[in-house]
Amino acid sequence: MPYCANCGNHQSLASSKIPPSSDTAAAPPYGLFGNFSPEGQLITMECQGASLDDAQEAFEDPKTYFDRCPICGSSEIYW
Repeated sequence: MPYCANCGNHQSLASSKIPPSSDTAAAPPYGLFGNFSPEGQLITMECQGASLDDAQEAFEDPKTYFDRCPICGSSEIYW
């Protein structure tokens, strides 16, 4: 199960590889979020700047894409 070593978050991770859809003040800080089951399986994704191709690649290889904790911003993600 992936989790953040800094804050312990294990429910959702973000991708620093996908920029947000907008540079405005109200835009989300990441372009792709992944929501994980308690067993560590990627169950849903929120694409807020990712193309369908990027989202498909992230679904197929989540360890490569989901590298940030959206709660604390840490990049210390353990799989």
